[in-house]
Amino acid sequence: MKKNFIASVEDNASGDIEQIAGQLRLQGCTIKQVLKFSGIITGCSSGKEARLEDLKISGIKHIEEDRELGALGDE
Repeated sequence: MKKNFIASVEDNASGDIEQIAGQLRLQGCTIKQVLKFSGIITGCSSGKEARLEDLKISGIKHIEEDRELGALGDE
């Protein structure tokens, strides 16, 4: 199942963020944004991996599911 994700890169790998995003693309991910200044990559997984942690390649510090949040009472 495809999942939207947010990945933060290691502090010492921020200069390589475009290459890290490229490696994620090679794994079948769709990259939505590469935020160089903050060291964040957002995208969608290929759906072939068992869990998002399987996408945690060299240079990625954290990866988690990107979920939409609503205000209290929203349906």
